[in-house]
Amino acid sequence: MPIPYAVYETTDEAADSPAVRRKPNRAEKAEATRARLFDAAINIVGEFGYAGTSVARITERAKVAQGTFYNYFESRQDLLDQLLPAISNQLHAHIKKRVLEATTPLGRERARIVAFFEFLEESPHLFKILSEGPVQAPEGFKRHLEQQTLSYKRAMRYELKQGNLRITDLDELDVVTEILISSREYLGARFGFVDGHFTRAPDFVIDAYVKVAERVLFKPADEA
Repeated sequence: MPIPYAVYETTDEAADSPAVRRKPNRAEKAEATRARLFDAAINIVGEFGYAGTSVARITERAKVAQGTFYNYFESRQDLLDQLLPAISNQLHAHIKKRVLEATTPLGRERARIVAFFEFLEESPHLFKILSEGPVQAPEGFKRHLEQQTLSYKRAMRYELKQGNLRITDLDELDVVTEILISSREYLGARFGFVDGHFTRAPDFVIDAYVKVAERVLFKPADEA
């Protein structure tokens, strides 16, 4: 899966030539090392769960000394609590990209759940990180929920201001937003996790979700 932190990358076309490629400076090397540790942790949690994710395993996978780990993270738990928020940022960026391609209110809602399933398929470790998060990384899980909920509520506030929603009461809208967030994660686990692997959820799952959203939340196109 993509590494949550930016790694040094040359943008100058001339830098493609080995003769002129600039070597990463100290800060860039440090960021690359942090990224390797982070990526290693994500994959190890996905394979062994939080309980099986030790500093030794992380550093071995990242090919750095164990002592180097503590230059970047205060503890094993500090790193684990940062996993979900970082992945959550990636998820938000992926969903945002898909939503911006849609042209109608209901199309944007379809884009949200389709993008969520796409992300699960491309980042299969997310399910285990999510499912074990409340117990093993409660701070990180809390931040993940806050980030996803805030993002979704902002999106629904936008649709409300545009006159696209049946619901106008803000408290009721917040509850429906929480229901949508919860349902997409449940549907991902129920229909996307097959034989121990994530796959794209069937179209009928997407269609059913969108129908429910339309009947409960979104006005018909000729009323919006």
